[in-house]
This record gives sequence, C-alpha cells and structure tokens, in this order.
Amino acid sequence: MIRAQSPTPTYEESIPYGTTPPAGGGYPPAGGGYTVPDGQPFDPNMGAGNLYGAPSPGPGYDPFLTPGAGGIVDPYAGSPMPGYTTGLNGPQPFRFGWSSSLTFGLMPKVRTYAQPGGADGGNFGVFETDVDLKYSTPLRSGWIFSAAPEFDYRGWNGPQFISLPGAGYRFGSDLALSTPANGLWSVQLGFTPALASDFGKSLSSHAWQFDARVVLFYRPSQTWMFAVGAAYWDRLGDYIIPYAGVVWTPNDLWEIRAMFPKSRVSRFLGNVGDKSVWLYGTFEYDIESFEVERTGIANRDQVEFQDYALMLGLRGEGACMSMFLEAGGVFRRRAYFGSGGGFDTKDGFMARFGFQF
Repeated sequence: MIRAQSPTPTYEESIPYGTTPPAGGGYPPAGGGYTVPDGQPFDPNMGAGNLYGAPSPGPGYDPFLTPGAGGIVDPYAGSPMPGYTTGLNGPQPFRFGWSSSLTFGLMPKVRTYAQPGGADGGNFGVFETDVDLKYSTPLRSGWIFSAAPEFDYRGWNGPQFISLPGAGYRFGSDLALSTPANGLWSVQLGFTPALASDFGKSLSSHAWQFDARVVLFYRPSQTWMFAVGAAYWDRLGDYIIPYAGVVWTPNDLWEIRAMFPKSRVSRFLGNVGDKSVWLYGTFEYDIESFEVERTGIANRDQVEFQDYALMLGLRGEGACMSMFLEAGGVFRRRAYFGSGGGFDTKDGFMARFGFQF
C-alpha cells in the first residue's frame, strides 16, 4: 500500500546531470540552432527548446513549445534543478534542506480466506497515512547525507473471523549516505531503524526492524543509467531483495524506470499554472510487518503483509509543492502470522493521494 517501510530517499545536486561543455566552445543542442555558453550546464536530451541563455517569457517549461512560437524558456526557472536519486525508485527530483510529505491511502473491504484451508475469513479493508520529514545536506567529504524521520498509520477494518487489532503504527528514520550522481559512478548506503507495533501491550523484539541497503549506479550517458544492489528487509522473515534495474530517458517527454522493487513509466503532459503535469504508471512489490496483540494467542504476535500493486496516476510538480493522485489494484496480497497461519486477500481496488513541500 503506502510504501513507508521500503525507504525511498532522494537528494539534489546544483547542476543537472553534471554535464558541462568543453572549454572554448559549446555543445550543439539536439534540435540545432543554438549553443550553450562556455562552462554552463547542458542536457542533450532537452533539445533546442530549453537551453540556457534563450529568451524566457515566463516560468516553467513546456516541451510542446518551439523557438519559433516564442516559448523558449529555462526548464529550471523558479524550481530546483532536477537530479537523480540513488534510492529505491531510481531517478527522482531532489533538494537540499528540509522537505516533508503527507500521503493517504485507501483499500476498500474485500473478501479474505484463512490459511490453511481457505475458509471464509470475512472482509478486510485498510486506511493508511504516512508522514515524512526529511533533511538533506552535502558533507565536507563530498558525500550527501539525508535523515528522514517517518510516521506511518495503518487502520485495519476486519477480517471478522480472524483476530487482528484495529491499527498498527510505525516510527522510523531513514539514514542515507550518497555520492553525487554527476559522474560515471555513484553509490548509496542506507540504514533504516524502525519500531512497528499496535502498542497494545509492552513491546518485544518483534517490534524492532532494521533495514539496510547498498546500491551502485552506473551512468554511461545522459539517456541511460544502470543500478545494481541489494536491500535487507527485517520483517516477520528476513528478506534480501535486489535493488536493480535500468533507467531510460529517451527525451524530455518520457522517463522509464525499469527497477525492482518499484518500476515507473512517466509521460510529460504539459504545464498547468506553475506545475509540470505527468501521467505515470507504477508496478511495485512491498512487505510490511507489525507486532500485534491477538485474541487467543498467549504471547505477542507479529503480522506480515506481502502484496503487488499496479497503479495509474497524475502528478504535478511545482517549485514549492508537488502532489499526486493515483488509483489501481492490489493483488496477491497475503498476511502471515508469526504464531502460524494467516489469510489471503482477494484482488481489489486501491487509491492514494499525497503531496510534498
């Protein structure tokens, strides 16, 4: 659902892609007709419609505009220059300093079936809230450090015939060290301690979770980036999953992140006011777990949820605030208990809304 237990750190650089023209001249733009002044950044994927030094009639950037239409603008006017994250989701916009986000999610009730045997377990629905506060800063060593305290709420409605408390809470902090992504190679190291429980009784060791990750990125060109790495997820079980994939940015309209455990395909639609609007689709795998109090179980138990989600959404990215709205389906959702057994959930609808500022 809301992927708070899978860390998604981001960070920002001051120069897009780290590319500068050679001394004594400028690169020819992809669309021809202009050159970039010596020493200024240049992204060859952006074409002639958004070069530095071109006329700028107003804020924002619309790739549908052409030089002849008087719409040549600086793509970064009024907003931080984009960069690549080296986290779970591949390239992302980032910024130094403080940022925060708030996300809500809903999965209406669907039928469940108890394990083992497949008996009717009743209906099960989920309401979710995630709050993140993040600080990113460059270090003297040249690395970039980020710390992101997180709070996540899971409201469980049902199942009627399976003992599960009404809510779970998670308090965590994602800590990451990254090298700047403006070279051929970059790396990220991450550690995420968290406390996840229903807080029904005193805590045990099952409430503590310690995740870690290491990812190496290789970017041979402005169009391609490759990632290889692994993450350790401390849940009901111990999981080592790949953090790997490829990111392809063929032009300024499309971005394809074929990553695991989360992939995303984005298509730029244009500008609405001061926001750039994107249509996107995502495919994601996630595991969450909480320590819980269950009727009939002598000791504190632990529940783990595994699922896949396929979503379609719109997001608007502005200088001060970004927001998104997405909807789709969650499937192969299964719950396991540390004491044994669990339940399967039928495939169902889910929706999420959130914003970052």
